[in-house]
Amino acid sequence: MKKHLMLIAVLFIFVTAAPGQPVHKEIVRAIEAGDSKTLSGYFHANLEMDILKKNYMVSKNHATRIIQDFFNQNPPTSFHVEFEGDRDDSRYAIGMLETRKGNFRVNLYFLSGERSHIIYYLSIEKVQL
Repeated sequence: MKKHLMLIAVLFIFVTAAPGQPVHKEIVRAIEAGDSKTLSGYFHANLEMDILKKNYMVSKNHATRIIQDFFNQNPPTSFHVEFEGDRDDSRYAIGMLETRKGNFRVNLYFLSGERSHIIYYLSIEKVQL
């Protein structure tokens, strides 16, 4: 009986501590490489963006041009996800983007369910170190 209770306790801890699906590796690689075309493959048809304190509600095509302009002005050197979590009915990730012109915090919000790799909100803000 003790073994069963211990097994149930261990499974409960594992299930409740297990994070949602991690950020798709191709999204991480696309941001790190400044590859707006690949990244846009994960954009929702319409998404909200907040890039350097400018807010946009745009189509996928327009968002692709905005992020490409950002990457052209700030060529990435590395990107890593620092935190992932769940909020309400969506998932989110916070990452640090290092570029030749400074460091930026990137916030990504994803749809839930089967479309959990679709980005519906993206923000980039300058980080002062």
